[in-house]
Amino acid sequence: MKTRYRAYLELPAPHDLAADLLRDAQIWPKLPGGWESLGTLWRYDSDLYRIDMRADSPAGDQMRWEAAPVTGQGTRATLTITLHDGAVSTHAEVEVVLDSPGPAWPWRQMRLGGELRRRVAACYAELSAELRRRLVREPALMIAGDDDDDDDTGGPALVSRSVSAAQAALIDQLRPRYPQTVEHFLEMGAIEHLERVARLEAGWEQIMRGAYDASVYEVAGEPTPTPDFDLIYAGGGLGLLHAAVMAARYGRKVMVFDRSEVGCAHREWNISRAELDALVGTGVVSWDDLDAVVMREYRDGLVRFHSGKHSDVPSTDLWLPEVLNVAIDASALLRLMRRKLEDAGGTVLSGRIFRKLRVSTGDRPTVEVELAPAGRGDGERYSARLLLDGMGSTSPLALLRHAGRPFAGVCPTVGTVAHGFAQGDGPQEYDPTLGDILVSVADSQSGEQLMWEGFPGRGDELTVYLFYYSAIRRDSARSYSMLDLFEQYFTLLPTYKQPGPAFRHTRPVYGYIPARHSLRLQEAPLLPGVLPVGDSAAQQSPLTFCGFGSHVRNLRRTAGLLDYALSHDLLDPTHMAPINAFQVNVSLNWVFSRFMEPWEQADDVNRLQNIFMRVLHEMGVETATRFFQDRMRWADYHPMLLGMMWHNPKILLAAWKVLGPQGILQWMGDYSRFTAAAATAAIARASGRRAEAALIGLADRVAPRVSLRLRARYAEWRSMGWV
Repeated sequence: MKTRYRAYLELPAPHDLAADLLRDAQIWPKLPGGWESLGTLWRYDSDLYRIDMRADSPAGDQMRWEAAPVTGQGTRATLTITLHDGAVSTHAEVEVVLDSPGPAWPWRQMRLGGELRRRVAACYAELSAELRRRLVREPALMIAGDDDDDDDTGGPALVSRSVSAAQAALIDQLRPRYPQTVEHFLEMGAIEHLERVARLEAGWEQIMRGAYDASVYEVAGEPTPTPDFDLIYAGGGLGLLHAAVMAARYGRKVMVFDRSEVGCAHREWNISRAELDALVGTGVVSWDDLDAVVMREYRDGLVRFHSGKHSDVPSTDLWLPEVLNVAIDASALLRLMRRKLEDAGGTVLSGRIFRKLRVSTGDRPTVEVELAPAGRGDGERYSARLLLDGMGSTSPLALLRHAGRPFAGVCPTVGTVAHGFAQGDGPQEYDPTLGDILVSVADSQSGEQLMWEGFPGRGDELTVYLFYYSAIRRDSARSYSMLDLFEQYFTLLPTYKQPGPAFRHTRPVYGYIPARHSLRLQEAPLLPGVLPVGDSAAQQSPLTFCGFGSHVRNLRRTAGLLDYALSHDLLDPTHMAPINAFQVNVSLNWVFSRFMEPWEQADDVNRLQNIFMRVLHEMGVETATRFFQDRMRWADYHPMLLGMMWHNPKILLAAWKVLGPQGILQWMGDYSRFTAAAATAAIARASGRRAEAALIGLADRVAPRVSLRLRARYAEWRSMGWV
């Protein structure tokens, strides 16, 4: 009777180190399984075996072990391991064949198959642990301040001449573990960004510990004097766009502050022209204004998942010409919006660090924000009717609101803007007319399915991102380190795009992109006096995770609703709850994003996503575009599910493994809300605009708070293209 078991695993080490470990005869007696070495023989369960090991390929990428009983009677075993180089890790095809005497009863096959699966898993865990122990790096020999002044390429000699003492200390601390990252940041002249990355990472570690500072928020008993502003925006990124609209279109008195320069970006942005039209629709900017900030518009966008030689599912390319096909100069756009804000009388304060927010009680509550100017000890205080929290994914107010609970999911994202890639139309070459929306070039690396994005900019400039999807698990030891990811980025970049002879990095891009604090419209109540915007609200799609696209697409919605709330003094948290960018169809994308994490074998994600790409391809470009632009309809969703079950019946078993009972119940709740919203939107669409105007007009006269909720519901449907 023959029993066969196959697995496709990732060994967390480069190819040579993994191959050397597998060839090391000393490691095998240490592995679980009960084998004992006796000179040239091996003992297992009181029987003696001869084991023959050989490499069947010239490069030694395939190794084979044959175990035969000395007596010639009994079970024979063959183990074959084929290695595939993954640069930072190694993928291994494992096949175990047992040839045992006796009849091939089905229950006997199942028992032996289960035993093999458990033994392989135990050995894999021990091999992985040993590889991680061998990968520990020795401290670097050369540090900042060495006397070798011959290195003029951004190495240690440059450190002592061009950076501060604090920056040099940070470089000394990071260089042993992240040598490539430090050197490339030095070459880019981006040590300030390295400090920011380290600060973001430290903030994220606090999030994972559930830490938050309750002292940043205080409810005062007495009302403050007449506020200085209608609105104060904490953070000069995405919040700046919102502030400009509130000042220029609605005439609100607005202030924006940021710890660095207001209007400074450390990412580039991509969007479609139709979505960007929502910004023009605010009336604050025109297409002529935006022409100066649009760097390039692509003819097509690509979604492609890796399919290795071992895979039984071929790769299916998905071409989407109207998804993220417009490259925006983020800094130029923010400068434009800052000018619009200042022209409308808005106040801009750079170099201000948020310290504390005090909220008064009373019929017309106000807020007082305490700032600490950078480099000065004295504080500043400003008051407003409302604070809009745009301080990003690690906002202290957002953490306080959620009592230190982490996000549901996150995409740690790193990359660079670079020049000089090899040009051409090959998969590893630079094509300035093509954007890579979502691309994988290998199976899982370091336990994560790494994904790439590449968006051409001006000239031969290409903005490249490397990231992975992850559900947040508080009991996990995972670090979600951007510095670790940067080190992998610089190692793996040639596997994605091939650098040319004049290649150089010009600046880094990075960030923690959250899925959501909440999986529903409103789980944690708003803090009185605070309305989150952008990443601090964390309500963009957990699959496309495009905070910029979500923010712009819903800008008219959130700004218009906020103006209505201000005009009718509806600033209580229960009234402001609908003022956000939440979309009920996006909640279902949480399930899709969970299948972007490996759950059993190294090719889990690529294999399943290639099946999904085939389904989307069969449904057509229009449906696929709606899916990637967060405009999925109720009628789109079911063909996707049925198509997946048709092409891959095992998806139900995978869903049980990935989601578990709790996740499946959550999906059922999300689906029920999605269905109810779709039915209500269908009724509203059939009733027409006159019925909408009459209904809202009546609510305006009778109950403005009801009108605000009606307006919010219609605005959400419009952002999804449902009405």
